[in-house]
Amino acid sequence: MTEALRVGCAGFPVGRDRYWRSLSFVEARTGEAMPRPATLSAWRADAPDGAEFAVQAYRLITHAPSDRGFPPAGRRLTPARRPLCGWFRDSLEVHEAWLSTKAAAEALGARLVVFETPASFAPGPDRLRDMYRFFRNEARGRLALVWQAHGAEWTPRLADKVCADLGLLRGVDPLREAPPSRGSLRYLRPRGPRVGGLGVDDLSTIRAAAADAPSYVAFSHRDAFRDAERLLSPRRIS
Repeated sequence: MTEALRVGCAGFPVGRDRYWRSLSFVEARTGEAMPRPATLSAWRADAPDGAEFAVQAYRLITHAPSDRGFPPAGRRLTPARRPLCGWFRDSLEVHEAWLSTKAAAEALGARLVVFETPASFAPGPDRLRDMYRFFRNEARGRLALVWQAHGAEWTPRLADKVCADLGLLRGVDPLREAPPSRGSLRYLRPRGPRVGGLGVDDLSTIRAAAADAPSYVAFSHRDAFRDAERLLSPRRIS
């Protein structure tokens, strides 16, 4: 993590050869479907020296069966096992999903794992209990863990407290809220438009959010690759 700014996309929106010619960071799409070991090995083998991966935490950890984005593999579980997935529950299903996530991170040489909780995961006492238990008990080794919460009940103050308690980096969308001031590293996940790219003001806002701390930026909208290139080259922000 030596560069002050790492910019990339969630997944490879273009061919990997073209991608790596412009960018040196990617957030691997391991959340909804866990790639085969051979696929992970191919991704790492194709990456140039100095390239960096983050991985998405397998959503069997974070998403309940009723949530959009719940993994297809979870839907194939028996009716008795399916309710044991998601929301950091104290279950074998969640534990195994974490082991799969760690294995993917190891295969890619990733140091960052990104947990994204759905709006249905609200900060009630049961949810907080399970979240605290998960992050305190599951071995993370040298991995840095990023958590991005969705839902209005997660105020920045509350989310910052949880991150401080659990040693997490808080992932944010800099187009919707200011990045946290604590910590020496920022993980920015701007949500772009469904059609077209980001505007000049949006890209300037993202660059400002990453200006005073080492930062990662992961785009995931339709024109993610083009906007990642534009962010890295200020002359192209037009």
